[in-house]
Amino acid sequence: MPEVSLAELRAHVAAVRGPQFRLPARFAAASLDDYRPDPAYPGQAAALMQVRAMLASEPPRRRLFRRAPDLTPRGLYLDGPPGVGKTHLMAAAFNAAPEPKLFVTFDELSAAAGTLGMSGLSRLLASQRLVCIDEIYLRDPANIMLLVSLLRAMLSGSPRIIATANADPLGSSAKGMTGDDFRREVGEIASAFTIQRFDGVDRRLALAQVRRGRLVGEPRTLRVAWDQLLQFLTDIHPMYDAAWLDLVDLIEVDRAGALDDSDQALRFVRFIDRVYDRDVALVAEGPAPAPDAILRSLIGDRRFVLHVARCRSRLVELLGVSVAEERAAD
Repeated sequence: MPEVSLAELRAHVAAVRGPQFRLPARFAAASLDDYRPDPAYPGQAAALMQVRAMLASEPPRRRLFRRAPDLTPRGLYLDGPPGVGKTHLMAAAFNAAPEPKLFVTFDELSAAAGTLGMSGLSRLLASQRLVCIDEIYLRDPANIMLLVSLLRAMLSGSPRIIATANADPLGSSAKGMTGDDFRREVGEIASAFTIQRFDGVDRRLALAQVRRGRLVGEPRTLRVAWDQLLQFLTDIHPMYDAAWLDLVDLIEVDRAGALDDSDQALRFVRFIDRVYDRDVALVAEGPAPAPDAILRSLIGDRRFVLHVARCRSRLVELLGVSVAEERAAD
């Protein structure tokens, strides 16, 4: 089994630093024909119909930048809890759409605004035929300002837009919705979007397994102690510098533990996001800790409710922690 060193990964990051907008590897084969809505949650079938209608309609007329955005409906905003299939459906739409197209997480847009500049990023987005934005986050004023500026640029250009956002899992069905937040925060721009509630069961709970057995051939493996990993994520930002994951198929972490520092925990959340997107296997050597134990410094802080919910869902699948094991460890 070929091993990869942290030094090799640092060198790779230094060589390729910059925005990397790509479809998550785990959804490379996602197809609208293979997408199966859960009949218990009619919002899933409704979202599939809306995606098909969007892709079948005439594309927006290509135009140069205008001061006022065109608010003709051409966007879809999928609002629901983590793990129910929002990103899967959006990825299937992305695969079915013609070029040019772009798939990006909202975190990656935030990072790219700093590296490409707002004008460069706005021109890139406005020139696409489809832009897919995953994990929009509406609880930070700076993020909201960025989102409004970029949506204006896109609506003054040519793309259709599909976006996802995680509803608050601690709220009631109504209070948990982000659709109302979206309407309030982006104002008149919301009229260009169909806002679709997308409920369902967290599918990752059913997929929980250690992925080592599913790897074929000789996976490129990073074996790292927990403290080494945390130091690496301090030096190499897991959101801005995720290119190192292209050199790794499997990460084996020795003795994972609780994170008492919230900044460190947030970096770990971003790390899990990128590991999950790139379909890299993650194994915790020794007893697999419960996700809430790892993220305990973020538990109970309303600012991070959605971060915790998303990361918990992904860790359950990546680490193979069953629901029973997770509850027993709480």
